Amino acid sequence: MTSNEVEVKLIEVLQGIQSDSGYDGSGIVGTTCPLSNLEGFDSMLWPVAISMLAAALDVNIPNDKNIFLSEDGKRRLNISESAAVVCEMVSRKENQG
Repeated sequence: MTSNEVEVKLIEVLQGIQSDSGYDGSGIVGTTCPLSNLEGFDSMLWPVAISMLAAALDVNIPNDKNIFLSEDGKRRLNISESAAVVCEMVSRKENQG
C-alpha cells in the first residue's frame, strides 16, 4: 500500500463525510488540513473518518490514534501527511508479525 493510495481513499472518505454533513467536499486535496480547512470536522467526526478509512483500506488503526495530528499532538497534519502516518503504521505492523 502506497501513501498515494491511502491519500486517495482518505480524500474519498472525507468528501463523503463533508457531503453527508451538508458541506462542500469538492475542493479536498492532499494539502488540505482536515482539522483546519473542513467545515464541521471536529473531535466528533475525526474518529468516524479514521474508522471509515481503516475499513476502506482493510487495516487496523488503533482507536486512540488521531492520524490528523502530529505524534506530539501539537501540529495539525494535512491529508498527505496523514496518509504517510497510516502507511508507516501499517508497515510497522507488517514488519512485526
